[in-house]
This record gives sequence, structure tokens and C-alpha cells, in this order.
Amino acid sequence: MAGSDSEVIKAAFKKFDKDNNGLITYEELEAVFKEIGGFANGDELRKIIESVDEDNDGCINFQEFLGLSMKLQSSLAENNLQTIFSEMDSDGDHFLTKSELQEGMSKFLGRAATDQEVEAAMKTLDLNQDGRVSYKEFAGNFLCRLHSILDAGSQ
Repeated sequence: MAGSDSEVIKAAFKKFDKDNNGLITYEELEAVFKEIGGFANGDELRKIIESVDEDNDGCINFQEFLGLSMKLQSSLAENNLQTIFSEMDSDGDHFLTKSELQEGMSKFLGRAATDQEVEAAMKTLDLNQDGRVSYKEFAGNFLCRLHSILDAGSQ
């Protein structure tokens, strides 16, 4: 793994591990998802933890997080990301508008996404601040990748 990749993974782990105890709990995972506007419900968050929790402590340690990162880079995760993005891109223009994002988030959350959740997701995903989300912006987001492995883990 390249040095910069390692630094990115360490930074991502720190973002999740709010109390810096070396473990990502369900609550910490949930807090980060809420911070960016969702994309997963409680059952899905538990599946994320279960998919990598090798010591069955209900948390994700750094080694397990590395395994999760490898899954996130897999071709299956990439295919799932493309499918998710395509399903959300209702007009097929290869960009997600705020309304497409809201509709897609509602579908994946199983409930209507709030304006606050959509705003948070848009702020996180729209890196160039042009009012729409490209596939590159979407696929480059760690939490979108995390969501994409939920389906991969159940196949």
C-alpha cells in the first residue's frame, strides 16, 4: 500500500473513531453517517460492522478497518457504486441534482430524506460546488463506497 493511501486510511479511521480509543463503535459509525446525511439505516450499519468484525466485539479496530478499505476498493464495490449512481441519476445526464440526491437517499434510507440530510450530503459530495454531483465526486466519497459494499457483502 502506498504511503499516501495509508495516510488516507488513517485519517478516515480517525474521523470515525471520535473518542480516539482505537475502535469504531456502532454509535461512532452512525454519527459519521448522520453528519453527511445518511445513506444507511441501523440494520445496514450493523451489517457493515459484522462484515469486518473478525474478533466479534461489535466494533471495528484498525486492522478490521484496513480489511474494510480493501473491500471498498474492490471491483464489486465499484460496480455497486455505478449501479447506485445510475439508479439515482433519473435523467441520465451523469450528474446528480439535489432533487435526484433526495429521491435516491429516500429510497436507500427507506424513508423521506430530510432537507437537512440532503443539504449535508450535497455539501459533502459536491466538491467543486457546482450544484450537482458527478460520478467521480460520488465514487470518491468514503461513505458512498461504504454503502456500496452492503450489497456486496450479502452476495
